[in-house]
Amino acid sequence: MASQVPLLTLARLLVLIGGIVLLIGGILQAIDVGGLTDFSTNLARLGSLTGIVVGILVGILALVGSREVANPAWSLILLILGLFVGSLGGILVFIGGLIGLIAHYVKI
Repeated sequence: MASQVPLLTLARLLVLIGGIVLLIGGILQAIDVGGLTDFSTNLARLGSLTGIVVGILVGILALVGSREVANPAWSLILLILGLFVGSLGGILVFIGGLIGLIAHYVKI
């Protein structure tokens, strides 16, 4: 059990940093998107807006889930969310969730 503590601390740190990166990246992308008041149909703008919303939501979930990395269910959720987003923050969340699962199931 004592060898799990550094792994869980590393997992929490990676998920926390990944969540912050996703949240800041989503907010910066939302600021950069110009012409949101133009209501004409533009599929490219709709795609970028969806990416912004997903990035911000996954960032918030990663920040909340960073406290629960020791729980294997939360680690699996973070693993899937990190894989789903796929940016730098998503990769950090994915690695943090993977380390959380490894720390729970592999006894060193």
